[in-house]
Formats: sequence, structure tokens, C-alpha cells
Amino acid sequence: MNKLKAIIIGAAILVSMAFPSMVANSAVTCFKSGEQTSGMNKICYYNCMGSTAAITISAVKLCPLTIKQ
Repeated sequence: MNKLKAIIIGAAILVSMAFPSMVANSAVTCFKSGEQTSGMNKICYYNCMGSTAAITISAVKLCPLTIKQ
């Protein structure tokens, strides 16, 4: 059992070394789901594969349609 676990861990390390872009570029693309203006700021809301994310920008700017999270 310990040998199997060691082999799996070793394979995971080998794959991450061979394909670092798969590990490093695993950002999720979030899509705009709404916005709310609050004083001089605008809060932009995003759906990130079921989770909600928010960014705050100037009230006179447009919310980006997508963000990377």
C-alpha cells in the first residue's frame, strides 16, 4: 500500500514537472453576473463555476465581462 502511494505521488510530481503550465495556468474564468454602484465605487459580481467573486472598480468604469480567479 505504501509503495502504491509513493508511486502515485511520484507520478503526480513528474507530471507537474513535465507540464508546469497545467498546474500554473489553472485559473478559473469567471463570468459577470451583476453589478452594484455604491458611492464612487462599483462592485462587479462574477460566477466562478458556482462560486461568487467580486471586484471593486470606479463607478464610471464598465465591469469586465470576465475575470480570471
